Amino acid sequence: MKIIIKYPLSFVAVLLSGSLFLSSLSLAQNSFANTAQTNPSVTLDVNDVSVLLPLPSTENWNLLPQATTTAAAGTLLPQEYVQRLPVLLQGVKNSKLYPDLRVLGIRIDPCFMEGLTPTRCQPQIRMVWQPLLVINGRTNTLDVTLHSFYRLSDEEFPELVAALKNIKAEHSNSAVAPKKSLITMGVNPLLAEQGLDGDYAKKFFQTIYKYAGQERLARVTFMSLFGRETVWFFGGLDIRNGEATAIRIPRLDPARNTIQQFANVVAPNPTWFRGGMFPVPQSEENLMLLIEDSRKLSPDHEEDIIKATRAAFRFENPKLHNPGTVDCVSCHVAQPAKVWAIRQYPWLSLEQASSDDTYYTPEINLKNMSPLQDRTNIARMFGYFTDQPFVAQRTINETAEVVKYINQNF
Repeated sequence: MKIIIKYPLSFVAVLLSGSLFLSSLSLAQNSFANTAQTNPSVTLDVNDVSVLLPLPSTENWNLLPQATTTAAAGTLLPQEYVQRLPVLLQGVKNSKLYPDLRVLGIRIDPCFMEGLTPTRCQPQIRMVWQPLLVINGRTNTLDVTLHSFYRLSDEEFPELVAALKNIKAEHSNSAVAPKKSLITMGVNPLLAEQGLDGDYAKKFFQTIYKYAGQERLARVTFMSLFGRETVWFFGGLDIRNGEATAIRIPRLDPARNTIQQFANVVAPNPTWFRGGMFPVPQSEENLMLLIEDSRKLSPDHEEDIIKATRAAFRFENPKLHNPGTVDCVSCHVAQPAKVWAIRQYPWLSLEQASSDDTYYTPEINLKNMSPLQDRTNIARMFGYFTDQPFVAQRTINETAEVVKYINQNF
């Protein structure tokens, strides 16, 4: 299959847009007319539909899906695509990273869509990739990511849900199965218990591979890391009939909307901001005040601080924003910007001021258990930061919407 990549001349280095792409479910109610039979006694939880894989020991990397793994629709992530991407890690050729890419996260989405215009949504499986490396004899990760999107038909998605329910039912008596009200999002507990070579992992991967591969590949987004790990670039490619074109990032000047940069040069303890985003979004909903230079803020900025923090909560809310309505950096840094502002200005009661903008659902435990949430240099949405699992609040909120939809409709 001949692969053609078309880039604007300015498209020189791009960072993963990770889990930016949200599930908009309001138009999917009638999409799955011929629903496959599912087990009504089994409900899926957040770790069943957004599956964070455990980091293996250094000798077991190949238990994780590899870029060269063959699925039903072909190679998961063909090298031809990766070779044609901009440099992902400063000073390292993509060909050097390719053999060490592994899938660390898998998400299912019944209804991917973008923008405000009512359009038919697309069921998908998505895979989050990171390069692995060894530090002091232990598996670690680079802060570089690729994110691959695979199309499913309306008939196939119910089949996928039924299969996932059946696999879970086989392991429902596991000692690690927590009470529903206590379930928080993190490394999948069954995979953590049984390992990547256990029965659950084998059946889970077999099910996912049935609906993945090159012929289903619809999009690849990516994250590049530059400037001594202080600069990240965001962008992506849409793929149709083997031809890839640069994604247009929402809210940016049309003349330069295929790439966006986030910089934060604070070191060695990145718990505040000095850098910002470039280009800056053309919108009043803007985080630039919070992330440009923390030292410049004063009591005179209180009204603007509240406004920017409310914007961060809105960017995390899948009922208010989707991939077609928010730019990459604003989505990826909403959590560190929000966390920093709340910690820095407790007298402003920012959580209370943002209550109308905050995503909430009583059915799902939305508590974020990720470590390092005070770090302002983590723009990751789903995966690992060094050897620590990290899930952004935006991803938790999106996943909650997916869980509710699946359990109500299948």
